[in-house]
Amino acid sequence: MELKAEPYTLKLRPDVQSSERAMRSSLNLQWCSGVLFNVLAFKNMANKVEFDAILWNDEAMLFIEYKDSTTMYKNLEAKRAQQIKGIARNIARAFGFQKYNFIIVVNGIEQRTEKGTAVVIPLNELTSYTPEFESAIEELDYVGWLLSKYERKDNPVEFTRELVLKELKTLHDKIEQVNR
Repeated sequence: MELKAEPYTLKLRPDVQSSERAMRSSLNLQWCSGVLFNVLAFKNMANKVEFDAILWNDEAMLFIEYKDSTTMYKNLEAKRAQQIKGIARNIARAFGFQKYNFIIVVNGIEQRTEKGTAVVIPLNELTSYTPEFESAIEELDYVGWLLSKYERKDNPVEFTRELVLKELKTLHDKIEQVNR
């Protein structure tokens, strides 16, 4: 099976890793309407990233990376986890979802933590895990930040031509980057 939303293509890897069975049987599927396992994600048919599971409902997608041991988890660099989370956001957006999240599930850790900007949860918490979603639309987040910055009463921002031009250029660059 192959799903496309330019510039992304999602393909299913047909084999089932025996090490992933614990993760699969622990998934909380109450909130979602669909799930795919072993998904290979390509951007313009290059730069392959694999997700162990992708779950979704009408408004959001959850991307899961599973590590069967703490050793495998420790080998994942924080920068790589942050890159994968960014790719997950872009895939969710390309497929028309306004919200997303990316989590790393680890067998053998005791408590929640973070790797890069990704939430890391123990495998035993997955059965009751309900995702907290983030916006997949970075430009709206930035506009919201600008509005709150300029609307605040305490410690108001001094308007200068240079500051406004700088922030409009940042917004322009974010929009332009999406449309490449």
